[in-house]
Amino acid sequence: MMLNNIWLLLSGLAFFLYGMKQMEESLKNLAGRSFKKFLRKNTKHPIQGVIAGAIITAILQSSSMVSLLVMSFAGAGIIGLENGFGMIMGANLGTTITGWIVSMIGFKLKFENIIFPLTAISGILYSFSKNERVSNISKIFFGFSLMFLGLSFMKNSFSEVAGTFDLNYLKRQPFIIYLLFGIFLSAIIQSSSASMMIFITSLSAGIITLNHAAYLVIGADIGTTFTALIGSIGGSSVKKQVGLSHFFFNFITAIFAAFLVKYYLLFITNVLNIKDELIAIVLYHSLFNVTGIIIFTPIVKPFTRFIKKITPEKEKTFSKYISKVNTQDKQESLEAILKESILFLHQTIQLNRFFFEKDNISRGEGLKKYYNLKKYEGEVSNFYLKLQKENLLEEESSKLNFLIAVFRNATLSVKDIKDISHNLDELEKSGNDNKYKLYNLIQNEQLKLYKSITEYIDNYQTIRLSDIEGISKQIEQSHFNENRIMHNTELSLSNELPTLFNIVREINNSNESLLRSLRYLVQAINGKLKTEETINEY
Repeated sequence: MMLNNIWLLLSGLAFFLYGMKQMEESLKNLAGRSFKKFLRKNTKHPIQGVIAGAIITAILQSSSMVSLLVMSFAGAGIIGLENGFGMIMGANLGTTITGWIVSMIGFKLKFENIIFPLTAISGILYSFSKNERVSNISKIFFGFSLMFLGLSFMKNSFSEVAGTFDLNYLKRQPFIIYLLFGIFLSAIIQSSSASMMIFITSLSAGIITLNHAAYLVIGADIGTTFTALIGSIGGSSVKKQVGLSHFFFNFITAIFAAFLVKYYLLFITNVLNIKDELIAIVLYHSLFNVTGIIIFTPIVKPFTRFIKKITPEKEKTFSKYISKVNTQDKQESLEAILKESILFLHQTIQLNRFFFEKDNISRGEGLKKYYNLKKYEGEVSNFYLKLQKENLLEEESSKLNFLIAVFRNATLSVKDIKDISHNLDELEKSGNDNKYKLYNLIQNEQLKLYKSITEYIDNYQTIRLSDIEGISKQIEQSHFNENRIMHNTELSLSNELPTLFNIVREINNSNESLLRSLRYLVQAINGKLKTEETINEY
C-alpha cells in the first residue's frame, strides 16, 4: 500500500513537471521574440524590471528560466545588471502565481469534471493539427491539464499517507529541518513552483502544519537559486553577477522571512482573518517576496556595485603574447605578433582537423571554437591598428602587413571548412558507398596535408618560399583525386553532384588560404616583399 502511494506521488510530480515544461516550451514558441522585445523595452528602470520579471514568470511559471534568460541578455549586453536584478526580484513574485491558482481553484474543483475533457481535446488537437500556432496553443492547455492531473495524484497520495501514519513525531521536528528540506527539494527538482505544490498538498492532507509549510517555502526560495548559480558556472563575469545577485536576494529575503514567520502568520490569520491555510501559506509566500522587493529596490545601485566588486569583470583573452607588450616598443611588438601568428596557425590547423577527425561526437563544438578563433583574430587586429599608429619603418610596416595577412587567411581557411561541416557529417554517415569513399579520401588527404603544414610551421625559422612548393603540389593533387572520384563513379550521375563539387571546391579554397597564410609567414620572416601584387592582395 505504501509503495503504491509513493509511486502515485512520484507519478503526480512527473505529470506536474512535464506539464509545466510543455507549457513553457509552447509559450516560448508562440512568443519568444515578443518576450525578447518586451525585455529590451521594459527593463530600463529596476521597477520596470520587477514588473517585467513578474509578468514573464507568471506566464512561463518558471523563475529559473527567467533567471537564465536574464543571464543571457545581460551576457549579451542587452540589459545591465541593475535592470536584470529588477527582473530577478519580479521573477520571485511571479512564481507565487502557481500557488494562488492551485490554492484558490485547484483544491476547490473536481478534477475529472474539467481536466479529463481538457486533456482529451487539447491532446487530440495537438496530435492532428498541422497549424503550428494551434498546435502550440493546444500544447499549452495539454500541459496545464497535466499539471493539475499531477496535483490530483499528489493530493490523493498525501491523503493516504496522512491516514496511515502517526504524524506527531514529524510535527515535533525543529523548523530548521523543514527549511533545509525545502532547499534540498527545490534544488533537486529545479522548480520552486513544483516544490510549492508538494508543500500545499502536504498541508491540505494534514501532514504538516502552517508553520512547517512556511519554513518549507522559505527553503524552496533559497533552493531555486541553484539553477542560476549552475547556469553561471564557466560563464562570463556578468552571468556570475546575475547568479550571485539572485542568490543573495533570495537568501537575505528568506532569512528575514524566517525570523519573522510568527509575525507574518499572525498578521495573515488574525489581522486579515484568513482561516484557509492554503491561501494563508500562498499569501505568506507572496508577502515575504514583496517585503524583499521593498527592501532591495531603494538599494539596487549599491547592491549591484557590491556584486560587481566581489565578481570583477575579467575579460577573457585568447592571445598569449601581444597582451604582454606595449606597442610603443615596436621590435618587441613585432616579435610578439610573429609568435602569435605561429600559435594562431597551430590552432587553425587543430580546428580544421577537428572537423575531419573520425568518431568526433560533437562537431557542433567546432562552431564554438571557430567563434573563439574569430575573437582571437579580433584581438590581434586591434593590436595591429594600435601598432600601425607608431612610426614604423618601411621594413617594419611590411612585416606587420604580412603577419596580419597570416591571421586573415588562416581564419578564412577555417571558415570554408566550418561552412561545409554539415555536408561532411552527411558524407561520413551516408549509406552510399561512393559518397563514403569520397569522404574517406577527403579525410585522409586533409589529415596528411595538415601534418605536412604543421611540420613546416614547427620549423618556421629555417623555411623559405621554395620549400613550401611541395605543399602547393599536394593541394593540387588532392583536388585532382577528389574530382576524379566524382567523375569515375556513380556520383557523376547523381543529382547531388553540384553539392559534392561545392564541398570539394570549399576544401580546396580552405587549403589555398592556408597555403597563402604560410607564404605570408615566410615572407614576414625573410623580411622582403615578393611582389607589389602580394601587398595589394591583402
